[in-house]
Amino acid sequence: MKRTILFMAVLFIASTAFVSCESGNNSGFQGFEVTEDGLYYNFHLKGEGTVNPQIGDFITVDMIYATEDTIIFNSKDLPQVMKLPMTESAYKGDIYDGIAMMKVGDSVTFICPADSVFLKLFRMPSVPPQFDSVENIYFHVRLNNIETEAEVKAAQEVELKRLEEDESSKRNEYLQSNYPDAKAEESGLYFINIKKGKGKKPTKGDKVVVNYTGMFLDGNIFDSSVDREPFEFTLGQGQVIKGWDQGIEMMRKGGKAMLVIPSDIAYGPQGRSSIPPYSTLVFEVELLDIKK
Repeated sequence: MKRTILFMAVLFIASTAFVSCESGNNSGFQGFEVTEDGLYYNFHLKGEGTVNPQIGDFITVDMIYATEDTIIFNSKDLPQVMKLPMTESAYKGDIYDGIAMMKVGDSVTFICPADSVFLKLFRMPSVPPQFDSVENIYFHVRLNNIETEAEVKAAQEVELKRLEEDESSKRNEYLQSNYPDAKAEESGLYFINIKKGKGKKPTKGDKVVVNYTGMFLDGNIFDSSVDREPFEFTLGQGQVIKGWDQGIEMMRKGGKAMLVIPSDIAYGPQGRSSIPPYSTLVFEVELLDIKK
């Protein structure tokens, strides 16, 4: 969803309102209305939406929160759109109470007590020292979309299905371009010998010492032990992904191999930290030592 220049214009309008606020006085802010729970709000733009978000929905927003003169957070700095679950309020009159008043297309500024924001909403143990003298936090919010939990789940399932189908085709393209003679093991692992070792093969329960470089199919490296200490683990104990246990058991000490590991014997449909869901991984592995 594209972000709009309009929202930044709203921020400018809101910032001019701050100048005319009764500074240091919570009895009122010029141009703002107040709810029964003490939340100050100012609707700058009214959208064409017809419903308010409910607990359990997911909302997509543009959001800036700031003091009167300093931006603390701007969702435009995130690598993707900001999507939040609508949850119960952390305290009466918090930002979630404010968003519950909005409809898609609305742009609103909310004013919340700084201590409540840091201690109750953000659940910090104390107010950060740099904000000790700050009385209020200003939230500038544009509501871009509302989705039910069922809609989000359905969209996720469609996306996961697409990723699953893409994985197979991309893996086949990679193998055809790089290792056209490679054959899959029963597990789906592709084992390509680069250098045959002259030592013994490890068995389950042995400690093995390896150097490795992990890559995605496009060649981008996501991890490597080459510039660190070699990696040591016990073979066959589930300490590593299944593709590693299977591949390294096929090697001899001193050998080097490429392991092309489908996601179902790697990190699966859920992925892991920097590993996206349904990722086939490629490892260049060297078996340095076997410790019985």
